[in-house]
Amino acid sequence: MKHFLLTGILFFAVAFSLVAQQLSNPGFEAWEDAGTVADEPVKWSSIKTSDAGDFINNFAPVVWGQSSDAHSGSYSVEITNVMSIVMATGTLTNGRVHAEVTPANGYVFTDPADEKWHMVMTSRPDSVVIWAKYTPQGGDTAQVKVLLHKGAGTLPPKPENQENRVGFAQINITAQVNEWTRFSAPFTYSSDDNPEYLLTVLTAGAGTLAVEGSKVFYDDFELIYGSNSIGDDVAKNKNLIYLSDQSLRFDRFANHVSDQATVEIIDLRGAVVFKSAIISNEVNIGKLHMTPALYVVRISGQEISYSQKLYLN
Repeated sequence: MKHFLLTGILFFAVAFSLVAQQLSNPGFEAWEDAGTVADEPVKWSSIKTSDAGDFINNFAPVVWGQSSDAHSGSYSVEITNVMSIVMATGTLTNGRVHAEVTPANGYVFTDPADEKWHMVMTSRPDSVVIWAKYTPQGGDTAQVKVLLHKGAGTLPPKPENQENRVGFAQINITAQVNEWTRFSAPFTYSSDDNPEYLLTVLTAGAGTLAVEGSKVFYDDFELIYGSNSIGDDVAKNKNLIYLSDQSLRFDRFANHVSDQATVEIIDLRGAVVFKSAIISNEVNIGKLHMTPALYVVRISGQEISYSQKLYLN
């Protein structure tokens, strides 16, 4: 009996660890000498440790730093767009940076052959959460992209690895955010398979359109699962989106959320079945002919990205 109980406990522990996988060093508390002019967060890398070799890496600017302005713990990571010979978008990844003289040819990638440049992920999380503060320049956008994939994977994706894609989530921060703010986005799945790896990239600007001087602080990266997923506010009876008659209502949102915000309804396969601008505290969906099911309702605004699971019929 004791052997049976111990086996059961071990099985449960292993199963739970597989389901609740998280990134390494998600709060940027641990830092290491990566052989560059500035320490990098453990399990994260920058353009100074790219695969381009010494010539490009030595000339690449430092676009990240350790900050004591933290949402929790002692540190966060500060990322900045820096103009060098060309614009260097502030970038940090849990994979590796591929850098070239032409910025448009750059990307981040998973290297399955080297554990330093990849993260094993076999679970299917519901959403991703990160805390951030942002000071954009011009119309810049800070971005968090998370790719779940098999085999080779890159961000941006390449045609030759599109079939390896399992799921994807993206957070866009498009306005000034002076206080630590929680941002979240659901994973949309394009495959029923379990992934093998998770690749994420954090930026201070919108890729090759990044603007010099945009600065973002990130902290407390988290993958959300099951009852603690993007619908966790429903379980706490604090849902921000609810169905009333034939309309989605957003009464509990702060006033600024409806400012240039949009609402999307996404099925659990990742297809967007409805999208509309939010011009009041409700959006009518009475003309939709949706199969009664659980959907993801996503709000995207200038300062808030919020997603929630909701049963619609």
